[in-house]
Parts: sequence; structure tokens; C-alpha cells
Amino acid sequence: MVYILIFLSLIFGCVIFLPPSSPSPTEGLLINSLLAQYNKLTRPIPSESIVLSVKMGMALLQIIDVNEKQQIITINTWLRLVWHDVNLVWNASEHDNISIVRIPSNLIWMPDILLYNMADEELFQSMHHRGSFINAYIKNDGTVLHVPPMILKSTCKMDVTWFPFDEQVCDIKFGSWTYSGLQMNLSLMENSTQSMDTSGYIPHGEWKLTGIEALRNEKFYECCPEPYVSITFKINIKRQSMYFFFNLIVPCLLIGFLAILGFTLPPHSGEKLSLGVTVLFSLIVFLNQIAESMPANSDNVPLLGTYFNCIMFMIASSVVSTVVINLNLRSSSNPKGMGATSQALIFNWLPWVLRMQLMEPHGNIVGLGSRLVKPGTKENDPSMEVSDIMMPLDEEKEGEKMQTKDFTEKPNDETTSAIRKFKKQWMYAAVVVDRLCLVVSIVFALISIAVLLVSTYA
Repeated sequence: MVYILIFLSLIFGCVIFLPPSSPSPTEGLLINSLLAQYNKLTRPIPSESIVLSVKMGMALLQIIDVNEKQQIITINTWLRLVWHDVNLVWNASEHDNISIVRIPSNLIWMPDILLYNMADEELFQSMHHRGSFINAYIKNDGTVLHVPPMILKSTCKMDVTWFPFDEQVCDIKFGSWTYSGLQMNLSLMENSTQSMDTSGYIPHGEWKLTGIEALRNEKFYECCPEPYVSITFKINIKRQSMYFFFNLIVPCLLIGFLAILGFTLPPHSGEKLSLGVTVLFSLIVFLNQIAESMPANSDNVPLLGTYFNCIMFMIASSVVSTVVINLNLRSSSNPKGMGATSQALIFNWLPWVLRMQLMEPHGNIVGLGSRLVKPGTKENDPSMEVSDIMMPLDEEKEGEKMQTKDFTEKPNDETTSAIRKFKKQWMYAAVVVDRLCLVVSIVFALISIAVLLVSTYA
């Protein structure tokens, strides 16, 4: 009985510790037979005179980043490469009806497709190295399908003229690095959804994908008589401008409105100078924000930046004219007169264009509205100084001026009349310059708003 129990225990232990049955070795034997005499360094064609056809497509999954300053676009894609390998053909009926096998792509011949306009070589090499270990789908008729996922950084020529309502077209260009068109014919897949697939696209927060197209190009280089084929995927994107509209355009329009209001203040007003300088600094801040994100080239300049520069120029002109007027009216008791050209421009041509009444020969100013006094009033009496009309001085400052030597002696009537005339000329010049800046600002603002609305609608 003891021997019987020992015998049964041995049999039971052997049954428990028997190794499980191994899977069918047919697929492994098939792969080994396919790779036994395989040479991955030569094109898989029966004859050297035959052109190997490689079909290409791309699935765009995501636009990761668009760097306007460096003019680089980063995308997440799946490439699709299909070709026929005569060395990877087998009869499925002889191998348990196995019609598809998966083999690491680094074990078979691969087309040397590279991104021509790459912006980050290390990233591309890293992704290409990873892709070489991704399995390729191989059918029994020799058809090879390789779908490597890649994150690509490509150069993209930016046109920021209509920022922030701009549209960009970024080219993603692929091609063989060593094979000419007579050795490897690179073409697009027949099915448009396979050659340009956006079914799995993830929308970007700032850029909207408006379209994508693929083009096949042939180019002849001076070094070689044969053509070289490339495939270019054109990615059309449009900036979603809502964020920039509320954070950049609206403040810009408000600042421009304040700049226009500044031209309505009297030329001698201290508040006019303060408002002009404040608006000038505000425009500089917004202009710097635009310049930080724009490419540093001279090919194109944003119209918004041009608008800022024009407003800044007009405000600066108004501020400079205010400073010049005050210097000529306050710095000395004998203001310098204007040249003949300046007088003809300011006292004749500009008032006529701006529909302003001309200055009288004796220097009296009439017909300029509330900013200057009307003719016939007490303030328009020729015996009074312009500083008493438009820029009265307080008693303390006038007392300090009277302490100087120039004011200790009473000037004669001719000198006093000349001083009054010169002061009135400078004051009139300031009014004309302000009126010119006001008209130009209004016209420019209306044109800018019209262009803005047209751009938004388009």
C-alpha cells in the first residue's frame, strides 16, 4: 500500500509541474524564413532598372505650438508609408493561412524619408530612432505598411501683416535624402483620407485649422541630371482673434480716442502735455507687447504696429509743438519770428486746407472758435498780450520775470508790437498744427476701424 501511495504521488507531481503547451511556432518560423537571407541595405526590387514606388500620407493629430517669433510650427502626426517588398512574399496556405506579420522596421529595408525643413534636428533624430523600432505591417503579397508617430518641428514662413486677424500657411516637406526619382518614386496615396487625414485632429486654442492639402513636386538640382521627388503638406491655419480683440484691439482704440481728445485742448495747456506723454507711454507699452511676439524681420510689419506708430508720431508732434510754443513764449521777452516758408505754410496753405480763417496782417487771430477769442472782444484788443489771452501768468512768475534786467527798462512801442506779433504767430502756429493733427487722427482712426471691421468679417 505504501508503494502504491508513493507511485501515485510521483505521477501527480509530474502532472502538476509539466510545462504548459507552447504556442504554434508557425509565425516564428515564417518570420525567421523571411529574414534568413534578407538584406535591408538594398532596395527590395527584382531588377535595378525597376523604380520602387513608395506611397505616402499623413494624419495630423494636433498643432502643439506656433512660434511666430522663431517662425516654427510643432505638430503631432502619424506618417503613412506603403511600398512593395519582393523579398517579403509568402504563400499563406503553406503557413497556417497567416496573411499578416509584424516585424520591427529596423530589421527590414526602409525608405530614407526625411523632413526637409526641419527646425530641430535632435528632436527629429530622436523620433526617427523611435520609429525604427515600431513594427511594420507586412502582408503575404509583399505590401509593407509603416505608420510611425512623430512630433515634428518645421520652419514656417510667417506673414503677420494682418495680426491678429492673420492666416498662415505652413509647409511640411518630405523627401528621400539619397534616392532620386528614377530609383524611388514618391507619390501620394490614392485615397484622400489616407493621404491627408484629420479625423483625429485635436483643436488648438489659438489657431484654427482651415485646411490641409498635399502636393507632389519634382526638382532638378545642378549637381544631378535626375529629378528628386518631394511631398509637401500645406497646413492652413487661422488665428482666433477673440483674445487679442479684447486685450489688445479695444485698449488700442480707447487710447487712440484719448489721443484725438488731446488735440482739442489748448496748445498752452499743461494738461495737454501730460495727457500726450501718458498716451505716448501707453502706446509704447502696447507696441512692445506686439514686438515681443512678432518675428524680427523686415519682410512685413503688422498693420496694428503701424497704427500705433502713426498715433505716436502725431502725439509726439503735438507735444513737441506745445513745448516749442511754450519755450518761445516764456523763455525770453523777444521771441524769434518764423521763416518765410514756415509762414507761408502755416498762415496760408494749412488754414485754407483746414477751413480756418487766416491770420490778420497785424497778428490778430479771428475765427478759430472757442479755443481763441472772437474778434471785437476785450481780449482781442491789440494792446493786450497773447499771454494775457491764452496763457496768463500768475503774479509770482511775472514778478520774478520783472526782476530781470530786460524788463527793468520800458520797451518802445515798436518793440512791444513786434513781440506781440511774434507771440501771436507762434500761438496761431500751435493751433494750426493741433487742428491738422486732429483732422489726420480722425481720418486715420476711421480708416483703421473700417479696415478692422473688414478684416474681422473676412
